[in-house]
Amino acid sequence: MRIGIEGLPLLFHRTGTSTYTHELVENLRRLNLGDRVMLFARDQRMAGDSYHKISYTERVANYLYKEYRLPRELSEHGVEIYHAPRDMGLPTPSRLPCPCVMTLHDIILVRLASDYYSPARARIYEHRLREKVESADHIITISDYSRSDILDWSGIDPEKISVVADGVSDNFRPVTDETALATVTSRYQLPPRFALCVGSTEPRKNIRSSIKAFSQIRRVHADVQLVVTGVDYCGVGPAEAFAGLDLEGVHFAGYAHDLDMPAIYSLAEVLVFPSLYEGFGLPPLEAMACGTPVVTSNTTSIPEVVGDAAVLVDPRSPAELAGALELVLSSREIRSELIEKGKRRAAIYSWRTAAEETRKIYQRVLSNQSL
Repeated sequence: MRIGIEGLPLLFHRTGTSTYTHELVENLRRLNLGDRVMLFARDQRMAGDSYHKISYTERVANYLYKEYRLPRELSEHGVEIYHAPRDMGLPTPSRLPCPCVMTLHDIILVRLASDYYSPARARIYEHRLREKVESADHIITISDYSRSDILDWSGIDPEKISVVADGVSDNFRPVTDETALATVTSRYQLPPRFALCVGSTEPRKNIRSSIKAFSQIRRVHADVQLVVTGVDYCGVGPAEAFAGLDLEGVHFAGYAHDLDMPAIYSLAEVLVFPSLYEGFGLPPLEAMACGTPVVTSNTTSIPEVVGDAAVLVDPRSPAELAGALELVLSSREIRSELIEKGKRRAAIYSWRTAAEETRKIYQRVLSNQSL
């Protein structure tokens, strides 16, 4: 099978979509089934940046490539099926020389539109997304929650959308090497004891609740600090995003490289992940794979993904979040139970399995096309 996959997400900082694209491509290739897996993206230099910070000129150039040059490249390479791993990565399907699949991780930008767009832009985005969902040959999403949410919004045929859960990379495991831990500690100026919050200044990541909860537990655990990793969302830094909050004992470590995350998770006392909306939510599983207890939200897809291996709380309640953190930091028995359950839970999710299930969908789409 000749498989074409959009490569644009690989050009940006680590996000769920970039991780998904990388792992899907690598694991499809590792299946060794005689497939040729090809990446397609306009030749450009924007690595390390966020898609939201691409200039208008770059956006136009990407659009022209996607709509006009990409179909020719797919035809020239004899691609049999094209897969866009993000919501706006799919060209107008009628231009494509082959069937197409789109991964729609979630509909956050529809459900929480006011956090991202003006009303006019939100309507434009939703209209464009609906067109792509309706015209794609098949939709992949990453949790039962997302599937239900997408069906509720779009009204498409349920047979047209499949769930393929994300996986946890083999890189995520407990790090015990003292030299590696010391190197990462120095690189990010990590304190001796800390709770970890992975996210960004993006509102839905809800770092504000973590900071408010942390200010409460510091009265009892004065030696524990809060470390926040992640990029500034749309150029909004912590000083602006968290203005008015008590930031004593809060360390903003900035963007952390993928290869450093297992060590950071391993050093943390607990992962705090109070996101308001996730289509899946990889950080809790990554932390679990590294032997780190997790306190996370009881909303959207997160309970489905973590099961009983994490402490679930109302993410809008700093008091409830503080109580959960206090429990995990104070009880050795609860910590041990969460660590063991977490390792078993994370082991369920495999990128190889995700690649195998995705390939079956490609085959099904191609089979339907031949009928």
